[in-house]
Amino acid sequence: MECLYSPHLTSESTIIILDSDESKHAKVLRLREHDHVLLSSGSGILAKARIMEINLGIYTLAIEEVRHNAHELSFRFGIALPLLSSRDRMEYIIEKLTELGITDIYPITSDRVQVHSFDMERFNAKAIAAMKQSKRSILPTLHALGQFDSLQGIATTYSTVIMGDIHGNTAFPREGQLSKNNGILLCIGPEGGFSEQELTLLRSFSNIFPIRLGHSRLRAETAALALAAICSFHFE
Repeated sequence: MECLYSPHLTSESTIIILDSDESKHAKVLRLREHDHVLLSSGSGILAKARIMEINLGIYTLAIEEVRHNAHELSFRFGIALPLLSSRDRMEYIIEKLTELGITDIYPITSDRVQVHSFDMERFNAKAIAAMKQSKRSILPTLHALGQFDSLQGIATTYSTVIMGDIHGNTAFPREGQLSKNNGILLCIGPEGGFSEQELTLLRSFSNIFPIRLGHSRLRAETAALALAAICSFHFE
């Protein structure tokens, strides 16, 4: 069953009219009247809907069933993501992190980051596409581009910060020793890694847990996806 997106969907919705862009997507998928689809609000609601009418290219849907937080992890799941020099690689990592259940993406610059602009609209569109592909009910929040120092404040809003570190632990501690009550924040280095000054600051966080992701040095996007997959499995 195909999944479409409407931020106007609520628990009380009975009829949803798709906007022009999403109606075009439905047309590309060759959806017809009476077909059933999933409809995601991006804010935690996933509905089963039936296409009632297609008028002048605009799709009208009847809501038949509503579920809350469908296909979602049980905890807030953020990642501090350094900007990559390649836009294609940045788009790829945002798509895959969305599929893996990330709820908050914090793009950051640091000493070794080579680019300093973030195309919010384009990257958000990639996240929406990945949300629909994976049939999620929550669209990750893309936060404004921040400086490295902003991590200190962000980290305090999470129970645990997991940092990819080649010198880190090779396993998680026993169950219950790392809290997920206020969420898990992942942190990976940029291309070239964090500077020594940045590492010193990160290691000073009281809630940080460094973990080693293997014997080889990983590209930033590989490390991010590996860490997200490992932590979603461990903490869920």
